[in-house]
Amino acid sequence: MRWKRAVLSVCFVLTATLGYGQDLIVKKSGDELIGKIVKVGEDTIHYRMLSEETGPMRFVLRSDVASMQFATQPSQRQLSQLPHSNDEYASTSAIPEGATSSRAYTMEELMYQGRYDALLYYKGQGPLWGTAGTTFLLPPVGLVTGIITAAVPPNVDNLFHPNYQLMKEPVYREAFKKQAHKRKIGKAAAGFGIGFGSLIALALMLGA
Repeated sequence: MRWKRAVLSVCFVLTATLGYGQDLIVKKSGDELIGKIVKVGEDTIHYRMLSEETGPMRFVLRSDVASMQFATQPSQRQLSQLPHSNDEYASTSAIPEGATSSRAYTMEELMYQGRYDALLYYKGQGPLWGTAGTTFLLPPVGLVTGIITAAVPPNVDNLFHPNYQLMKEPVYREAFKKQAHKRKIGKAAAGFGIGFGSLIALALMLGA
């Protein structure tokens, strides 16, 4: 009984934390992105996942978004109602969109840069904590969740990276995607270990 109460308490705290300060991005496809909107640019909308408040920004194309809802403004707003730059959510630490060089890159340079950028900008916090949380609550389901999550390559078009022009290069894109997928697999495995280890630690504490 004490074990169940402890688990329910953890779930309540997590739910309350996730429910605080959420912004909502609704895409034209009907998909919803929940996080913290950092900046509304001319072509892109930058945001961070709630579990990655100090991590790199992600982005979605402005043309793919139907509406947005800020945590401080309950009603949804159409894109036509929004300025190109939202000072309320602008961050001085946000990485600016840098101009790309017009020089030609060799295939080796594109492959190296793609792998390097994937290691630098793909953090994989979603697979890590998603698998960890599910494993903590239901270990068998967490294992299945981790396997399924690891099997799906990350969507590189929905990740923040400064080299937008290089992403149009097939060699760079493939190298970035493969390296990010490898890291996603590692994060999912680490998440299962964290969740299962936390569950064992909790059981030992309650049984002491």
